[in-house]
Parts: sequence; C-alpha cells; structure tokens
Amino acid sequence: MKRLIILVVLLAALAAGCTSKANINQASNADLKILEKNLQAAFAKTGQDIKVQVSELKNLKDTLPGFSFAEIKIYNKDNLVNTERVITNGQYFAKDIIDSNTLSSLKDELEFEFAKVETIDTTNLTLAGGNKNSKNVIVEITDFQCPYCKKANSLFKSELKGKSDYALYMVHLPLDMHPNAPIMAQVFEAGMQMGFNFKNDLFESDYIKIIEAKLAELQKSGVQMNQETVTKIVNDVNNQIISDFAAKTDNPDKFKELVNSDEIKAKIEGTKKLAEKLNIDATPAFYINGKAISGYNEGLILKALNNIK
Repeated sequence: MKRLIILVVLLAALAAGCTSKANINQASNADLKILEKNLQAAFAKTGQDIKVQVSELKNLKDTLPGFSFAEIKIYNKDNLVNTERVITNGQYFAKDIIDSNTLSSLKDELEFEFAKVETIDTTNLTLAGGNKNSKNVIVEITDFQCPYCKKANSLFKSELKGKSDYALYMVHLPLDMHPNAPIMAQVFEAGMQMGFNFKNDLFESDYIKIIEAKLAELQKSGVQMNQETVTKIVNDVNNQIISDFAAKTDNPDKFKELVNSDEIKAKIEGTKKLAEKLNIDATPAFYINGKAISGYNEGLILKALNNIK
C-alpha cells in the first residue's frame, strides 16, 4: 500500500512539473537537480516527511541527447521506502521509451544493464547444454508445455548453435495449467541420467493436441465430460509420453522405472523450490550470467547472449 501511495505522488509530481511549453532538446545533458527539486516540492505539499534523491545511472546522449537514465530514491524519515528508475531530461520524465521500429523497450535494456548480478547455485541442477566449466552461465526456469518457453528454446537452439562457451542449466517449474509438464520434466531428467538429452524433442512435441483430440472424440461419441474423464485422459497421455521417449533409449524398461522414481521426483521438487526462492512463479524466466530476464523478451535474450562464443 505504501508503494502505491508513493507512485501516486510521483505521478502527481510529474503533472506539477510540466509546463505548457516543451523545450526538451535545448540542453545537452539532463538537469537532474531540476527533477529532484520538483519532486521534493511535490512531496512537501503532502505534508509528509519525505526526502528525494536523484542520481544519474547513464547519460543517454547516444540514444536520446539531453536525457539520462536516472534513479529516484525516496526516503521517509530517513528510511528508504521506494526506488524508481526513469528516463528524464530533468524537467520531464518517463517510465519507458519504445522504439517504434523494433517495438523494443529502452527501459528494459537499461534495467538489464544495471541489474543486480545474482549468484545462482547450480550444484544440483542438470546441465542441459554447453560446458559446465564455462564462464557464461545460463539458468533457464521453464515448463515444457509453456508456449513462450518453446519459443525461448527455439531461440537458444538457434543462437547457441556452434558455440561452446556457455553452461545452460534447467530449473523446472511445471505450471498447473499444463497437464503433462510434470511428467515431461521427469522424462527430461531421466533421459539425462541415462545419457539422452531430450530437451529439444520435449519442447517441440505437442501432447496437448493429443489431449484435445481425445476429448473431442469422447464428446462426439456422447461421453459425459467430468474431472474423472479428463484425469484419465491426462494419465493416458502421460503414459504415452513415457513410452514414446523410452523407445528412444537403449533400455526402455530402465527408463520407465527411472522416470517415476523418487529420485527424479525429488529433483523436480528441488528445482521448483529454487524458483520459489528466486520469487519466480511464471515461465519462462532466465538468469544469464546472473542477470534476470522475465518472460520471453527476445531483445534482452539476444543482448545477453551477444558475447558468447
């Protein structure tokens, strides 16, 4: 609630700081003292004991002459209560600037550039690609039936082709809306234990269509749909998934046993707990060399992968 109040006051400060005559291109550098002064004056009108501190993170002279990427810190009785990053020339500020050519977000790129680098413990994660001794570490939080996870896998497959200076680790976060995602994560882990990397095959499969086809067939034949019927179909398709991938191994019986083992299930639960610890509850998400990317943000992913050889 406090954060909402701060944001509302920030928006009010924006209105208070605007003039009818825009003169945004005259100065070569953003005057952050003006922004700080205007915001401080706006807060003063509320009667709150607020202090505003504005600092420059990056001069955007090469992208937006006269503008900076700035950080606004707001203190209430000397306690930091909110931090906002904006694009500003001092008189005006904006939460984001969108490139009309690429529809990419300048704010996203700047936030990624200045993002805190997290240390992800990969000790118990499965290496799905690359070289574990590489200095470039990619942690992929994913769900094999998530459409955007599929797109991300296709992008990684294309961009990392022929490269070896990376280590890609899997964190499984099968979502409730994707009925076969848990068993697919188990299939992946079982395959890796036996020396078979089914990552691309799993992402490129479409077992949801099989479920939909089975449901449509039953409805057409007049079968009453209920949760028990749907659960049976999901279980049938799960068994089909296991059989399909078992057939790709050199020991189908061992694979089937391993897929449903407590060891593999515990591995999946461990990765889900890691995602929870990272405050991630949606897929896809990535940590590339410790910097977080939420969702399928192709521009940021490409930017992050740019230096991998």
